[in-house]
Amino acid sequence: MPKVSVVIPTYNRGEFTIHAVESVLAQTYKDYEIIVVDDGSTDHTEELLERYKDRLRYVKQENQGPSAARNTGVRLAEGEYIAFCDSDDRFLPEKLEKQMEFIERNPECKFLYTWYYNVNNQGEYTKLRKPNTCNSNEHLQYFLFIRKFTIRTSTLLIHKSCFEKAGLFNEKYWYSQDWDMWLRLAAYYRGFCLEEPLAEYWLHGENRSSLSVRIYHPEIIESTRKLYGWDDQKIAELGEKYGKRRKQGTQSPSKNARNGSNNTDVKGDKSG
Repeated sequence: MPKVSVVIPTYNRGEFTIHAVESVLAQTYKDYEIIVVDDGSTDHTEELLERYKDRLRYVKQENQGPSAARNTGVRLAEGEYIAFCDSDDRFLPEKLEKQMEFIERNPECKFLYTWYYNVNNQGEYTKLRKPNTCNSNEHLQYFLFIRKFTIRTSTLLIHKSCFEKAGLFNEKYWYSQDWDMWLRLAAYYRGFCLEEPLAEYWLHGENRSSLSVRIYHPEIIESTRKLYGWDDQKIAELGEKYGKRRKQGTQSPSKNARNGSNNTDVKGDKSG
């Protein structure tokens, strides 16, 4: 059995998917499997992947959305740990090796994310994203829920048992499904951050458009408040405990948590 299962969900992104696959094949850590879940592509994704058929598992399903594709990969995974590489992202060569070394040094870690680079169409690094390092479940919950801090899916390495406790991705969400998943994971596990860029997030026309319409579903906000047992007073207390002083005229933490945010996940990744 492989130690790590790398799940690559894709939909009509043939060329991008090839680059994602090759970035995994280039890993210095070799005890892994690759599962490509094709969510009903109508382009030439399947044909492009034919030359890799001996080095990965390819599964095609009817188009059901990104959550369903990720869940299919999780269910098929044979590894103890699961990593995701979205089809328009790429791993840097030492990603899995450095994450597994971190986990060996910190055996209590079940949920590990890293820094990453934004990359433009010309392949140039445009920004280094540094998600916050949090020292407790509550600290991570604060950044995820109140500050709308987003963890880039392709930086994660998660013990498979975490999904048994927190559940899988909610398949009715086509946007914010990752935010919802991390909020639920944070109810049970402290997220650890490896403070080194180990993945690339490629920004192009298609995903820029999806970022611009990203929303935070009110039902996610309400279900999370219930899961955490947070009322407005608790949210305000967390804002005082962890938050920086807001500029005059900005929303209070409790109001922001009730109403959600129109921030994109790029904005949500900003530290501080």
